[in-house]
Amino acid sequence: MKHTGSITRGAFVVLLLALCAACGTRPVYEDEEFKKDAPYQRSYATGEQEACDAAQRALLSQGYRIDEAKDTNIHAHKEFQPEEELNAVLDFHVICKTSSKGATVFVNAIETRYKLKKVSGGASVSVAGGGISLPWSKSADSLVKVSSTTVTEKKFYKQFFDLVGTLIDK
Repeated sequence: MKHTGSITRGAFVVLLLALCAACGTRPVYEDEEFKKDAPYQRSYATGEQEACDAAQRALLSQGYRIDEAKDTNIHAHKEFQPEEELNAVLDFHVICKTSSKGATVFVNAIETRYKLKKVSGGASVSVAGGGISLPWSKSADSLVKVSSTTVTEKKFYKQFFDLVGTLIDK
């Protein structure tokens, strides 16, 4: 009987763990949709190098700092401070590929937010003999990452692609 009881307890533990796992959050990829009309690409009647050059000039004209620029690959970022204790960074990734229409520019922007967090600590110094004790506190500020998400707004990408289109001919 004791052996059967331990198998039952083991099965109960496995069942309990399975139920706990089922209560967790759903994986993000379950909401992912692969659509043909995604806002992350646009084709231009030009070569891939010319398209990427125009994309780089578009980013520079809007205050982005180019972190890496290869022939058909660009990584840039721009920093924002929308609130006093909140900083945000917009990372921009551009890849240009040859297509049947000339070149297709693929873009992905990621917004990462950081919040200012105050960390405090204390310390004290004592002199031997018990005469003097000098306590002091120390605080430091640090930015803590609170979110990171892909920008999905079609208007945002349309504005970028429209600007790239005007710069291709120049």
